[in-house]
Amino acid sequence: MGLMMRIGPQSVTMDMVARECGISKRTLYETFPNKRALLSSVIKHSHEIYNEQFKEIFDTADNSFEALMKAYHLVRSIIRQTSPVFMTDLQRLYPEIFNEYRWHEKQHVKALAGVIRRAQDEGLVLPGINCYIASLLFNTTMKNIKEIEYRDFEGFNITQIFDGAFLNFMRGMATERGQALVENFVRDYLKNEY
Repeated sequence: MGLMMRIGPQSVTMDMVARECGISKRTLYETFPNKRALLSSVIKHSHEIYNEQFKEIFDTADNSFEALMKAYHLVRSIIRQTSPVFMTDLQRLYPEIFNEYRWHEKQHVKALAGVIRRAQDEGLVLPGINCYIASLLFNTTMKNIKEIEYRDFEGFNITQIFDGAFLNFMRGMATERGQALVENFVRDYLKNEY
């Protein structure tokens, strides 16, 4: 997945994948008849890995805000490794795989709404927040940032823009207790970034 995320599916060749994996092109073709099958399998596998990592985060976190912030830290590392052309290539060249990717995205919106609801129950999110709308708006914001082709963010890099969107989202719905957790996250995870 790393190779496709770094340079985009259009630029990746089966020769490059075979070389990166340390196998022959013939062996690669025995498993994956074409790049479409490879890409579909890679995305499915990466979703499984990320879902396991997210499950581990949510199972071991002390509260929902801590889980959200640790999950964001994981997503942040994925963002840094992903070329802006990845989604563009996926949508343009492999629309059926792109639609499958979007299905997973909708599941993430529902899951995030559930986490925000738990955070409300824990007293970390303001009670008047509509959890599903907050999740949908957050996902839309992040998707729009990710899909902007022109990358001039007035001196900010893409990670800084994502960080700002995430932190503003968390701060905007947090109670006083939640605010303290957000500031701890900034201090512990983002202090050396800028």
